[in-house]
Amino acid sequence: MNLNIPDTRQQVLAQRLDQGSQLIAQELALEFDVSLDTIRRDILALEAEGKARRVRGGAVPIAKPVSPMLERLSSGHGVNQAIIDATLAHVSDVPTLLVDGGTTTLAIITQLPKLDQRLVITPSPWIAIAAQERGSDVHLLGGSLSTSGGITTGNTTLSSINDIAVDVALLGVCGLDADFGLSADDHAEMHMKQAMHRAANSTIIATEKSKLGTKARHRTLHIAQIDLIITDANPDMIKPFEQSLAKIELV
Repeated sequence: MNLNIPDTRQQVLAQRLDQGSQLIAQELALEFDVSLDTIRRDILALEAEGKARRVRGGAVPIAKPVSPMLERLSSGHGVNQAIIDATLAHVSDVPTLLVDGGTTTLAIITQLPKLDQRLVITPSPWIAIAAQERGSDVHLLGGSLSTSGGITTGNTTLSSINDIAVDVALLGVCGLDADFGLSADDHAEMHMKQAMHRAANSTIIATEKSKLGTKARHRTLHIAQIDLIITDANPDMIKPFEQSLAKIELV
């Protein structure tokens, strides 16, 4: 592979972005044995093609809107078991959980240990069924069911959340960027996540590395508002988050 050819370099960089990796210009210049200006031009070309978003010192992947919940469930995509195990270590003995929708949160709840008198509150019918199968008491929040996240949204649901208090909120992730924070594809779901955060003593998010460094359409929470981020990202990918003082657990 001749990395002196721009198209070849950019193809390699595009593959890394597709895998959820951030591009750090100085490191790439050393790795490819080219000038920093050459890497910057490569990044500009990838941004022009809609494959990257420039940030200081490099580039991050472009967040693509998630497919509808039903499609994701049928895709057969598995969740990293290490993420599930690490999250369960923090919530297995929590008596009241407020759980967002999404395939990652669903995978976690399907393995939730049984706990006497645990209450799971959720806007997701899939989460509600999974929690009940694990022996939890369940309160399903009513409202209009969204297509993308598969959760109920709207004034009725928001009003219900405003009347509850829980120990932990477990939120799903569309995008997670050190500067932009947690973000959502859907505006109504953004309001739901914000309300769930306000109702909880602490907020946890569990996400695969592909979501790090990406922005969805609507800013939801600042990084500082999140108590714990659990991810399978590598140490280089969380460097931008170090200044945010967020507690991050790598698995």
